[in-house]
Amino acid sequence: MKAAWLGFAFLALAAGPALALDPGTAGGAYDREGVKLAFTHAVALAQDNAEGALDHPNQLRVLLSDREVPPQALEGLIFPPVRALARAGEVRGLLLEFDPADRTSLQVTVLAKPDDPDAFLPNISLSNSEGLWKRLEVSANRAAGDYPREGDGDGLAFSFSAPVFTNPVVADLKGPAAASSEQVRVLIARAEAVGRGDLASVLAVTARPAQETLRKLPPGALKAASSQAPAMIKALKTAKRVVVRRDTAAVLTADGSWASLVLEDGAWKIAD
Repeated sequence: MKAAWLGFAFLALAAGPALALDPGTAGGAYDREGVKLAFTHAVALAQDNAEGALDHPNQLRVLLSDREVPPQALEGLIFPPVRALARAGEVRGLLLEFDPADRTSLQVTVLAKPDDPDAFLPNISLSNSEGLWKRLEVSANRAAGDYPREGDGDGLAFSFSAPVFTNPVVADLKGPAAASSEQVRVLIARAEAVGRGDLASVLAVTARPAQETLRKLPPGALKAASSQAPAMIKALKTAKRVVVRRDTAAVLTADGSWASLVLEDGAWKIAD
């Protein structure tokens, strides 16, 4: 499935209240291919996959970082905002993604600013039919784990105890309700601005972190994209589904593409 639509930039970091949970802690290190990381903080997000875009019916994202990061940085369908923070050098650490019910598989994204700004963040896929974890305990509001198992030595070792946050679904709109939603109207407004080559109007409906990336687009990029605007608008006017969460929203179009939005200062802004 396509993870983003008109993907100019990364997801936005939404402001939101934090629950009164004990702070997360982490220890350990990553040392591979010239990248060395150490961890002191941990935070987790439980995902329910209502949109159907994830590989598991339930997923846990755990961030091990060198500084405190708000849980909203883990929100989003595929590419959470913490990845953009890492690219900007604003956080270093590891992003763990796994099904809490499956202890045999683990995805790890290395969060370190790449030398090449266009390079992908390294991703490590770990699997072991006998189980990866030395210890893993997950409840509704806390996750704790130790990796690796005894005897393993792959340059990766960590422990954590993290509060688990959620970003619950507040509305699931389909058919005409989806097509006429506020989120779709915002997306159409940006597509129309792209068609006009109106960067100021594009920026006005784009989340702040993504705005900086838009400003750095090479000359002529917006004009080149303008020819795609009519098709974008047509697809959005027949949007199939809008999943609205507390802090974020996702719009599904007929071709199977998702567009992501985030609440910023009380208004929906486009996050990708």
